[in-house]
Amino acid sequence: MTEQQFDREYLDAIQAAPERSDREYRALVKYMQGSTAIHHGEYVRTCLLPKIFTESTFARFAADIRVLYGIFRKVMDAYFADPSYRALFGFDARTEELILRSHHAESMLPMARIDFFYNEETGDYKFCEFNTDGSSAMNEDRELHNAQRLSTVYRAFTAAHSTRTCELFDSWVDAFVGVWKRVRKTDHLPRVAIVDFMECGTVNEFGIFREHFEQKGLQAEVCDVRELQYKDGRLLGKSGLPVDAIYRRAVTSDILDHYDQSSALLDAVRDDAVLLVGDFHTQLVHNKTIFRVLQHPATLALLTPEEQAYVHAHVPVTMSFAKADPEQVIREKDAWILKPLDSYGSRGVYAGVEYDAEGWRQAVESITDREGYLLQEFYMPYVTENYGFLGDSFQKARYYNLTGVYVYDGTAQGVYSRVSLTPIISSQYSEKTLPTLIVKA
Repeated sequence: MTEQQFDREYLDAIQAAPERSDREYRALVKYMQGSTAIHHGEYVRTCLLPKIFTESTFARFAADIRVLYGIFRKVMDAYFADPSYRALFGFDARTEELILRSHHAESMLPMARIDFFYNEETGDYKFCEFNTDGSSAMNEDRELHNAQRLSTVYRAFTAAHSTRTCELFDSWVDAFVGVWKRVRKTDHLPRVAIVDFMECGTVNEFGIFREHFEQKGLQAEVCDVRELQYKDGRLLGKSGLPVDAIYRRAVTSDILDHYDQSSALLDAVRDDAVLLVGDFHTQLVHNKTIFRVLQHPATLALLTPEEQAYVHAHVPVTMSFAKADPEQVIREKDAWILKPLDSYGSRGVYAGVEYDAEGWRQAVESITDREGYLLQEFYMPYVTENYGFLGDSFQKARYYNLTGVYVYDGTAQGVYSRVSLTPIISSQYSEKTLPTLIVKA
């Protein structure tokens, strides 16, 4: 069976008992409101139909990730080896210094979430963004499956089919320890700090990760970057105990914005007194300029014909907004999206499809720092039907889809699925998160 056939089966079962489905969906929402999947005081919204992928589709994602990571490896090696190639990224001296002292060869991308727009009928897709620093939302998938078990249809579907969920916590601890042992060449387990700026992070999720580290025999604590201290060659957590390895959730841009307040972390990293799992070279992929760099002739020259074809098929056309003709961008409203180089959570993103002609002109003309923005081809997300709240009414609607693959130390580990009533899939708009079920077709 295909994803579309599984969806149809699930939707038919929802529609066969509308009153029960309404009642159970409201119970599901109530569960999420009291769950640990809370971010800045807001609970995670969802729909009644989970995201369903077949094992063969997931295997295809995993194989494609291996191709992508091979390309990333060549990009990173060239960055470290060639100053002229390094200049393509345009990083300031402070960022470049942090990148060049990192352990890129032993630990390229310990954690990433690769987001893309996947067409479930054709199998085509275009990348949206590469999240390395601060990859998040693992706890959302876990709690959403807990909530879905309140649904009769979910229980019946998982009983009738061979399904699995994506395990995203213990597998990360295993990957983290693997990186530690490979880089430090020891079997001694490290003492771990999970580090972010707490006003920016998903704090509840940090606590879940801490529990899983401890269940596997590692001491762990959650620390704000500003609570760290560096004394006598040892980095200390807020507990005052030494830290051997850091699970970095603080994105590079936030660290640079709080550079002086991050001195303990940065000094310890420079002295190699602590292992930063998620070192600063991940910025090469996290920063959206990677989309432009991947299409540059200097990068294509590094790649095999197959890798070049992969870039052309899946990387949307991208250029510096400074090199574009604003009037052409305004005329071709629905063809483009504007993205800041180094942001997250869709902050500062403008898509022509979201505006009328005059609103788009105003949005384009409002960008004064054109060097700080990329102009990118807009790729319309795939649309599926689902049930959820429209206002306070439980009803079916059409939702745009975004897929993310979690990759731990180079291995595809799970899927993060989001939908929205609008083509821009962001918490600033009508975004909902769906738990992902992998089905053996």
